[in-house]
Amino acid sequence: MSPTEPIYIADETVRALIDEQFPELAGRELGRRYTLEDQFAMRIGDDYGAIFPRLPGRDEHYARVVDLITPHVDRWTFPSSHPIATGVPGHGFPYHWALVPWISASTAGFVPLHVESARPLGETLRQVHAPSPPGAPLNPRTGLGLPDLEDHFSSMLAFACDRGAPENRIIDAAAARAIFEAGEAASREVSFTWTHGRLEPRAILSDRGSFAGILLWHNFGAGDPAADLGYAANLLSRDMHPHFWAGYGEISEPTATRARAFQVFAALRHIQIDDPFLMRMAWERLIELGLVHEA
Repeated sequence: MSPTEPIYIADETVRALIDEQFPELAGRELGRRYTLEDQFAMRIGDDYGAIFPRLPGRDEHYARVVDLITPHVDRWTFPSSHPIATGVPGHGFPYHWALVPWISASTAGFVPLHVESARPLGETLRQVHAPSPPGAPLNPRTGLGLPDLEDHFSSMLAFACDRGAPENRIIDAAAARAIFEAGEAASREVSFTWTHGRLEPRAILSDRGSFAGILLWHNFGAGDPAADLGYAANLLSRDMHPHFWAGYGEISEPTATRARAFQVFAALRHIQIDDPFLMRMAWERLIELGLVHEA
């Protein structure tokens, strides 16, 4: 986590940015603010929303995402709250920001997906994972290999061990590290694809448990599809995974090994974030993986 204090911008600043840069939306009422640790979203009328970063270091990704993602959306058949226009700094706000179509639904962090949603989620990721050309801009999360994440993994594992699992359980640090190191050692025999990069429960929309779309696209770029697959695995209980893979299609054993490592990495990241829904889901997945035991 960044030590930088996330910035706050007042509703009046949001209003000024929208009215100045998107005058066609000037008459739309601003709705509820949805705040995460690194960004927040605000609804604009019934059909649009705006996504504003709160931390430095990702401005270039917000600035480029519309150009990267627009060529793909016409072939996608799933609902997507993806950036459709780029806002620029102004009125004291220092970063680029994004205008998105708004989808009214809960997130899978609040209303978990039902088993019937596993296959559509797999089919959706297969559509996202189209081949990326050589030299395509990297996704800041999936473009990093597991060896690049070693230090972060170690610090998050130590945090989870110190925190302790629910109901007096303990995490098996050695077994968790073994999965991560197996992923590090697995060859990346597939080419990079386009990837989402933030398939956490708060990025997946759920309509009473039915898959309703994907949001939080600002990391979009080239990367290892195993990272997306590992992150998505935390959204689904273990009995739902066969349906997910039926939708996505076969993958190689090295890719599956990397995906398991990314799943453990993502679960530990969820535990670090102060969100009870994320933590609950992360611990459930680690228990299913056999990485959490009675004390």
